[in-house]
Amino acid sequence: MQVVKLLQADWSTRQVARYLGFNQSAIVRWSKRTPDDQYLTIPTKSSKPHNHPKALKSEIIQTIIRQRLKHGRCAEVVYQELLNQGVKVSLSSVKRTLDKRGLIKKEVLGKDITKILNVLDLKKLGI
Repeated sequence: MQVVKLLQADWSTRQVARYLGFNQSAIVRWSKRTPDDQYLTIPTKSSKPHNHPKALKSEIIQTIIRQRLKHGRCAEVVYQELLNQGVKVSLSSVKRTLDKRGLIKKEVLGKDITKILNVLDLKKLGI
């Protein structure tokens, strides 16, 4: 905001850079991004990466989803089916992909907890 005000006051980019302690090339880049409507703000660019070089290809993701919907089986079975088809993908990638898409059923109460609750119910009954 201060950069925009100083540039509007006819300061040079070098003067602004020296005054604020920034590199002059940064001031030049910021001044180019300043909107024409002069709202005294410079829009920030996202530093989030837009993609990852090792990300799964969309074809593989679609194949994982198709196999899950076709068979309705767990990630391990989907993984084995993909291996049989010659698709190279890890089990953790299959699990992660299915989890991101909401295609994995997660148990709220595990089987061990159910057994414990049954034992407690039997003790209440005096058995």
